[in-house]
Amino acid sequence: MKRAVLIGTFLAAAICAQAQTYLDLQPLFDVDAVLEPNGTGIGNALDAEGRRIDAATLPPVYTDGSETVTQDGRAKFKFGPFKQSALDAVRVNGQVIQVAPGLYESLDLAMLSAPGALAYPFGDLELRYTDGSKDLLRLGPVPGWFNSPMAFDHTLYRFTDSSQVQTVVSFRTDFGDGEAAYIFQEQGNGNSGGNRFVDGNNYVLYRIGDLGNLKQGTLGVTVGNNFVISLATEYYDPSYSTTDGYTVVANSMVIYDGFEHRALGNLKQYDIDLAPFLSKGTGEIYILFTDATTSNGWGPYIQQILLYTGTARTFEQVLEPVIDTSKATVHAMFRTATDAEKPFLYDNSGSGPSNRGHRFADGSGSITYRFDLPDEVTQAKLTVDMANNFVVSLSGPSDLQRYFSVAAATADEKTFLVDEGGSIAGGDFRFADASAYMIYQFDLPDDVTAAFAQIHIGNQFVIEAAAGTAGNFKLEKDWVAETGEETTDISNLDYYYVDLAPYLANNPSKIVQLRFSDGIPANGWGPYLKSIVIQNRKDSGQTVFTPVLEAQTMFGEDIHNEYNKKYYTLDLAAILAGNPKKEFMVKFTDGSTADGWGPGIFWMAVHTGDIAIQTDQLVFNNLKTTQADPANYGAAMLHRRYPVNSAKNLSAIAFPTQPSSEDNRIHLLAATLNDALAAPSLKIERIAENKIRLSWPASASGFKLQSATSLGTPVSWNIVQESPQTVGNELVLEVLTSESAGYYRLVK
Repeated sequence: MKRAVLIGTFLAAAICAQAQTYLDLQPLFDVDAVLEPNGTGIGNALDAEGRRIDAATLPPVYTDGSETVTQDGRAKFKFGPFKQSALDAVRVNGQVIQVAPGLYESLDLAMLSAPGALAYPFGDLELRYTDGSKDLLRLGPVPGWFNSPMAFDHTLYRFTDSSQVQTVVSFRTDFGDGEAAYIFQEQGNGNSGGNRFVDGNNYVLYRIGDLGNLKQGTLGVTVGNNFVISLATEYYDPSYSTTDGYTVVANSMVIYDGFEHRALGNLKQYDIDLAPFLSKGTGEIYILFTDATTSNGWGPYIQQILLYTGTARTFEQVLEPVIDTSKATVHAMFRTATDAEKPFLYDNSGSGPSNRGHRFADGSGSITYRFDLPDEVTQAKLTVDMANNFVVSLSGPSDLQRYFSVAAATADEKTFLVDEGGSIAGGDFRFADASAYMIYQFDLPDDVTAAFAQIHIGNQFVIEAAAGTAGNFKLEKDWVAETGEETTDISNLDYYYVDLAPYLANNPSKIVQLRFSDGIPANGWGPYLKSIVIQNRKDSGQTVFTPVLEAQTMFGEDIHNEYNKKYYTLDLAAILAGNPKKEFMVKFTDGSTADGWGPGIFWMAVHTGDIAIQTDQLVFNNLKTTQADPANYGAAMLHRRYPVNSAKNLSAIAFPTQPSSEDNRIHLLAATLNDALAAPSLKIERIAENKIRLSWPASASGFKLQSATSLGTPVSWNIVQESPQTVGNELVLEVLTSESAGYYRLVK
């Protein structure tokens, strides 16, 4: 095969075939983690219930001491004596393992976090080199043995380490005896999963007394949703004037710039300096919780109150695995509920972001994404990081075009809501009673001459429209005047359409406004708005979706604990065939609409070719504990890979000490160093007929030849599709020269 190119620069990458160095951990073994059938075990089990891993559930081909390849083929290990009564693992707690100095590319660890996940993110794995330098790599968090190995992928992870502080007072707000000692007054509080919440005009007031001469301290409050925290050093009765006499120290609507949280996306510990209050010397602090959005029922959800001295360490980071896209063309890649998602989010009737930064669709909710691929694409895949009881459906192109889709009371609503007019946001709706109103503004593409507004609305609504921003509104629909019905129970909630063509004519700005107000201001049952969609035609154009992936069918149960959180890949070839527009939509819905455990969606990518997600994986599938659990999936003995600086000689691996604040432990069962070998040589030579000859060793299996037309930032490398010919011990490709520069490299 031939390609036209001018002779350029030629690069090579590291070789794929690697030798392994298996580290001997046996002298350090202090745990019998895997129990042979009918065995009694040595020492303590991994949890209080007496569980260990049941050796009978190891793969039939497994043999002690032999080379074992992980389920995904990425790593190799040599384990200790699993099939006999013997110590076979080491509890990680500050051990230093000396290694034969050498050049290594990566370190593979086989780990078991039991009985629960190691949440602590501050402990570092330390790689020490012969030149005295070191690399620090984060060890935690590590999923527990009943979690998905990808439990933390693409999540917003928060952790507070209070081990260096002195606790003065600490209690859970769980309606228990510990909390009761501090409740001074409350009104209309609720209980959600054992935690206290406060909605509307209700409140809860705590008193912490007997503080003596304490002058310095911090109040740590774990709370989420729309909260107000107020403090005082003497009692004021909140039943009369709520916060009068109190100092507001935290208001979520201020902290998050007016965003209303309804999915605990802001649930974390908020720290408040108490020094200005303690300096008054009263020896007591009153803590008042009220609702920052009293009309919509999403007030403070409180988990814990802590008063401490000293300094706590906090960790907040999105945990994203490395993704190798060198063998793929990526058309879209994003975490959900981020700016990168916005170009693809077509219809959002779901929820999020959650306190872990992801979206979810429970009950009748759904989340739909739309992708438009290049016209020449015939092969592509969709990869999604998701969990729980999902149904994934696909649809091809539709002549229905949506210009804008706005769900009331969401973060995106503020992009279009130009005048709240005294209206109030509810859980998933906005309403405007009496003299209140709301105005939404839409700036349509310059070439649009016809469009319709699809409005999901009910009760005694009035809809008006205007061209531009001058506010010259024209009545389009008045429910009460047209029907004579004074609806107060949203029984008329439906989709109503407004023809926007008259407002686009002679309107070069293509800006249109919609105004919603109360048809009978005297009785307080004005517009109840759910959503607005601006589209190219009046009918709903209901898109036909075909289910292609259903969790309940795959796993045989309604999953509520995210054990099935992993990467699912769909082949899109069928949806792209006979689809000249190369457009498609993917919709996520709940497989069990009655119980609220629909799909949790964390990340997705659309790509041609294969991507490699370098995340935690299982060493063995279908492991069970000695009590035969987990019932429907395997216990997580994890494989995790850490990079090593292959330009330096590694001399030792130092593990972090067990944190005093963390009861869960990491058990290390095996470790393997992967040698860094020399890169294969990519050779070039001129040959006859204005051609060049590229060649490299045929033994360099797993390598692909890539080309680029420029080395300017960013470099766009593409896989060379022509297949090289095997000539003796080499792979050979002949290339025609041209006037354009060309660059080549070999990559894994």
